[in-house]
Amino acid sequence: MRIPHRIFRRVSRSERPPRPAHRRRRTGVRVALAMALAAIPAAVALNTGQAAAASGLDDPVKKEIALQIVSTAENSSLQWREQFGYIEDIGDGRGYTAGIVGFCSGTHDMLELVEYYTGKVPGNPLAKYLPALRAVDGSDSHEGLDPGFTTAWEQAAATPEFRAAQEHERDRVYFAPSVSRAKSDGLRVLGQFAYYDAIVMHGQSGFDSIRAEARSNARTPAEGGDETRYLDAFLDARVVEMKKEEAHEDTSRIDTAQRVFLRNGNLDLATPLAWSVYGDDFRIDTDPRPGPGSTEPPGAEALISRGKPATASSSETSSLTPGKAVDGDATTRWASAEGSDPQWLRIDLGEGASVSRVELKWEAAYAKQYRLEISANGTDWTRLATETAGNGGTDTWSGLTGKGRYLRVYGTARGTAYGYSLWEADVYGSAGGTTPTDPPPKGAFTVVGAGDIADQCNQSDPGCQHFKTAARAMAINPAFYITMGDNQYDDAHIEDFRNYYDKSWGRFKDKTHPVPGNHEAYDDWDNQDEVAYRQYFGDRATPQGKMWYSYDYGNWHFVALNSNRFDEREQLDWLKADLAKNSKKCVAAYFHHPLFSSGSHGNDPVSKPVWSMLQAAGTELVLSGHDHHYERFAPQSPDGQADPNGIVQILGGMGGKDLYGQGDTVQKNSQKRIWDKFGVMQLDFTDTTFTSKFVGTDGTVLDTGPTYNCR
Repeated sequence: MRIPHRIFRRVSRSERPPRPAHRRRRTGVRVALAMALAAIPAAVALNTGQAAAASGLDDPVKKEIALQIVSTAENSSLQWREQFGYIEDIGDGRGYTAGIVGFCSGTHDMLELVEYYTGKVPGNPLAKYLPALRAVDGSDSHEGLDPGFTTAWEQAAATPEFRAAQEHERDRVYFAPSVSRAKSDGLRVLGQFAYYDAIVMHGQSGFDSIRAEARSNARTPAEGGDETRYLDAFLDARVVEMKKEEAHEDTSRIDTAQRVFLRNGNLDLATPLAWSVYGDDFRIDTDPRPGPGSTEPPGAEALISRGKPATASSSETSSLTPGKAVDGDATTRWASAEGSDPQWLRIDLGEGASVSRVELKWEAAYAKQYRLEISANGTDWTRLATETAGNGGTDTWSGLTGKGRYLRVYGTARGTAYGYSLWEADVYGSAGGTTPTDPPPKGAFTVVGAGDIADQCNQSDPGCQHFKTAARAMAINPAFYITMGDNQYDDAHIEDFRNYYDKSWGRFKDKTHPVPGNHEAYDDWDNQDEVAYRQYFGDRATPQGKMWYSYDYGNWHFVALNSNRFDEREQLDWLKADLAKNSKKCVAAYFHHPLFSSGSHGNDPVSKPVWSMLQAAGTELVLSGHDHHYERFAPQSPDGQADPNGIVQILGGMGGKDLYGQGDTVQKNSQKRIWDKFGVMQLDFTDTTFTSKFVGTDGTVLDTGPTYNCR
């Protein structure tokens, strides 16, 4: 096991005298709700690729949401970027409190920040105060700091280098450790945020105490516990810890914020969000744009590296490849061969790309010295930045002005005996050949799907399958996931979604594009309405206002339909218009009730008019569920006639609920039927083709379909 590369005797905030729970800025004036809403950064419409990349609180959009929520508790404002220059002694016994997370002169984090900043910019305004900061560390003294320190802080905060240094130290000391710990405990975005907010207020030892108390009352998801129950226990312990200090008796940042999200079942912090802190009401209605503040021009600093081709000087193993550093998954990484310098990672951003910011998230094997370089041809390199005293964590380089096709991280000195390893290398700017708001072009990508998923059983129950299919789906690591209805059994009430589906397939809800099945309509039996389905999936169920929608990925147009309502004219009219305006070469559709099935339900004619419309528009692939087995059909017409210009249908009702067994009648164009295996569909797409696989829960490929060309 590797030894952590930086160990400090950190003076915890919980070891110091109380700090006010609600730190007002110098004016002391509350920010009115209208002002707070007006100050939310302009939202952007996330393309499918961006949505698929989400992986946790360290996803740029989720991180921005987290920083805004914390800022409402710390600063009465969503605008956390306005706090870089803040500094005052708030009388809590910790000396000066300053910056975006309240770095304190008495709790070591301010000293570390100024040391890091001085390593980057030796002649900065704060460098001369380092001896005094070391002397007052652990106390509330200002000796050696007054009278000029506050002015020097404000001067430094006017520079992009010091702002970047504050973000680096926030992430290294607070954000990255808390998110990492939460992920290891099996927590999703809300749990990761709860950990981060706790460590910001209470420091590491205070956080450890809260977590230990919570674990004494409930198991973490990683230990087989219920996520909601554990988070309730964690928030209970957090409230107890806060009330140990008189200044923290107002616990509204828990009671009317985090607890509200938890009771709503919003474990992914999906917008819209509404909460109250210390009497102020706040909202985030749509996903905010991460990156620089709202004074930046629209479209500035788009993430341009996600999913781009990446190469490296070496890879430690076949699973630690360079593409893992640009896949948007914070649980995967690239690692070089161990024990040798130099090593490099190169990302192809596309011809003519412009680079303004780079964020590197190091694993324990970090670079002590490295260069950021850019090149138009991959041979001649121009240096953008140089690190000479790296200490791991997250390195953010802003204010860059590079232009070229290739970005390279060139490591010259390792920080450990190992190699170099990056969880993510995020490059921001303008992509070559596209506008920043265009989705990046996609070539080959993989989608995983299934229907008829979550039985009312837990992971520890013998025979419970939906946890196994979820694990196999995650192991494939697709661009995104789809469901073909009957996501939750038996009547798909909201408590069922939260108690069962959410613990298995819900782990990647923020990368899932679902459709409902007939069991979702049982939630409101009198009206046959999918109420809990909409409540659980939120905007992912109705991204365009209805329970049918479409989206593009690469050269494919995906159409998600609600077959419970195929008799409603509104959906059919929408489908006709959607197909008419589609500009993509290839089309795939999915809905619950299959037109063709050799299973016990048999063919379902309700889907025939939709099939006819899809085939007329040149659709290549239709995916369905409903019958609980796997079946793959040859291309056929709506009348069931073999047709080389027809649609390929795959029935994937093996997602976890009991299998029905062999049906009575094999349909004439059925090419493969598997009655007795659970698993998922793996769909491999290119710009002009698709191939399908049925992958069992143990990873065995049970069926592989032909490669079909788009028409």
